[in-house]
Amino acid sequence: MNESRAWIEADLIVSGAGELLTCARTKAASGARSTLGVIPEGAVAAHEGRVVWVGRTSDLREEVRLARGGQVVDADGRVVMPGLVECHAHLAYAGDRSDEFQLRVAGTSYQEVAEAGGGIMSTVHATRAASDEVLRALTRKRLDYFLRFGVTTVEAKSGYGLSQEQELRLLEVYRDVGAAHAVDVVPTLLAAHVVPVEYLDRPDDYVKIITKKMIPAAAKHHLAKFCDAFCEKGAFTVDQCRRVLEAGAEHGLLPKLHADQLTYTGGTEMAAALGAVSVDHLDHISEAGIAALAAAEGPKRVPVAVLLPGATFFLGEGGYAPARRLLEAGARVALSTDLNPGSSPTSNLWLMATMGCSQLRMSAEEVIRAITIEAAAALALDDEVGSLEVGKKADILILEETRHVEIPYRYGMNPVWRVYKEGRLVVKRDLLGEV
Repeated sequence: MNESRAWIEADLIVSGAGELLTCARTKAASGARSTLGVIPEGAVAAHEGRVVWVGRTSDLREEVRLARGGQVVDADGRVVMPGLVECHAHLAYAGDRSDEFQLRVAGTSYQEVAEAGGGIMSTVHATRAASDEVLRALTRKRLDYFLRFGVTTVEAKSGYGLSQEQELRLLEVYRDVGAAHAVDVVPTLLAAHVVPVEYLDRPDDYVKIITKKMIPAAAKHHLAKFCDAFCEKGAFTVDQCRRVLEAGAEHGLLPKLHADQLTYTGGTEMAAALGAVSVDHLDHISEAGIAALAAAEGPKRVPVAVLLPGATFFLGEGGYAPARRLLEAGARVALSTDLNPGSSPTSNLWLMATMGCSQLRMSAEEVIRAITIEAAAALALDDEVGSLEVGKKADILILEETRHVEIPYRYGMNPVWRVYKEGRLVVKRDLLGEV
């Protein structure tokens, strides 16, 4: 052995993967696109929470040395991949809307439920009435569920307070719970979710409160990374959403947008013109909207298309977003659960991958990218998470599956065997139970 070798020191080594999926981004003539980066019989090494080496298990002994007290984990032929990234979730809320679900089963539309006093406003009333302790406990529980499904980064939206005091309270819940939880929590101000009952006859006054008071306060106290809005009939117009996102950007909050979910609004085109980080839903996106998300050149950021098939499935209304047309046009596509109490009460991001295949006609490779590196890009975090590359966080999953094509195939199940967050074991699942 050559003692003068410059060894790479690691305190965690995961070796013996049947397939190691790096999901690393590669540079192609058409621009930055990612592949799964499959390494047969692969291994990954980490030190102090960061990836320091990725390669074949057979090359480990020649390049990597285990630090004293370090750990070697044998994946025993399983798939090893990056921790999942949930890029569109509503975590802090109280109550449920199971009764409304039964109304919709009986034929009442989502918009009819909302117009009758249900929908988002029913959750707002329950959330406003809940104590800080209750909201923190509910948020922790939802993060726990995500973590068990292998999700190591979660975007968390406000939007169930709809007043300055309540919206800031929800963001403070995310700050406090996120500081103590293994999952990274990325906060988003969604004060422009719907118009609260107090302002139903004067929505522009509510928009002014968002732009002049809520956004400056959230930015001043560093409570949010993003500013979001719901551009939809019954929520906010394109012009109102533009004002909200522009105000957010003026205060350093990156823009996101709910757009073209239930009807076509043109919100996608507006958000792309503003350089939004992502535009989400897109069930009714236009050809012009697709073209705007596929633009490869220009001074502004091109948004990631975040598709939420669980919401379309659960609402049972309309068709799914045109994933194939988006991908073939060159858009970057991510998938999300859209965890929320009304249209998608689930934390199973793996199920969204299956829906991506079965309903959106995406390939196994495309859906795996969509819940890792592309989802990270939808949070402007693809330089930190979403792939196993040297320098990134050591958020590592070991699955029960041995091949990546099995991931979307076994639908509704949890394939996670082990979860490492920044190199630390945080979830250990076995067939007979969990620790």
